[in-house]
Amino acid sequence: MNLSLLHTPDGVRDFYGKELDNKNFIMNSFENNIKLYGYDEIQTPTLEFLNVFSEEEDYLFQTKTFRFIDRDGETLVLRPDYTPSVARCAVKYFSDENIPLRFFYKGNSFSNKGLYEGKAIEVTQMGIELLKDDSYAGDAEVLEIVIKNLLLIGLKDFKVCVNTKEDNTERLQKIISLLNAKGFSGYVTYDPEIDSNFKYYTGMIFKVYTYGVGDSICKGGRYNSLLEKYGGSAPAVGCVFMIDNILQSLKKQEISFDYESNKKTYIVYKEENLDEAMKKADELREANIKCVMMGKDLFNEEVRNLCSQNDYTVIEF
Repeated sequence: MNLSLLHTPDGVRDFYGKELDNKNFIMNSFENNIKLYGYDEIQTPTLEFLNVFSEEEDYLFQTKTFRFIDRDGETLVLRPDYTPSVARCAVKYFSDENIPLRFFYKGNSFSNKGLYEGKAIEVTQMGIELLKDDSYAGDAEVLEIVIKNLLLIGLKDFKVCVNTKEDNTERLQKIISLLNAKGFSGYVTYDPEIDSNFKYYTGMIFKVYTYGVGDSICKGGRYNSLLEKYGGSAPAVGCVFMIDNILQSLKKQEISFDYESNKKTYIVYKEENLDEAMKKADELREANIKCVMMGKDLFNEEVRNLCSQNDYTVIEF
């Protein structure tokens, strides 16, 4: 066995089994709630032109991107941030629409961090962007979705720390008052120390913290000038959920999920009973029940213990 082929580069990792099931459960739960607010999914390319993100004065994008030269000599980057991609896309396809636009996205982003920073260079993100709405109610909507999403997956001990890039504390107070009226006063707090490395934020900014992870699990804010970079003009507000950080915090806080989609039934058969076993498996799958067929000779003690530990049903033929 060539062990060198089994390793992954520093900063990236594999997800599988229960951990991946939990990750997908989180994202599906978020997506279902986000759609209730009228957000439609948008997909942008993993590869973009460098100038979609980079500005000469923006140290973050100048130093933290993975860059490639294509056959035409253009500089491409692996997507380091979703918001500029969505802004570019909105200007390209939706400039003529005079109604608020609601988008959500999910996928991976990439940041070329240093070897000794101890952080992942590929992370899974999910986020929302509300464009062409400059109201403080729009800001509050984004924060409400953040709070409801986290409550949906069992997180309760978290804080949404808000600040403003402008000297507009009156607007910020209106946002907080709206959330308090909805019963979220225990989750939102004003924190004048909150800031962002991204230069495109112009108004309210926020970060969400919980214990068990050394970084924010969600962040965002208002960026009313970003679309001008791509030739458009529209106010916007949004956020990004750091799915891997959320997954880690749930594990540290020992919050688990009990979802039926993870349950399986094992059909264990002798060769002479294969037809009958296959018929039973078809019936279960028609009923939307996960079913694994396994010959009697393969159903050893290890598999039996796996079924017992996970409360899987075993039917023998």
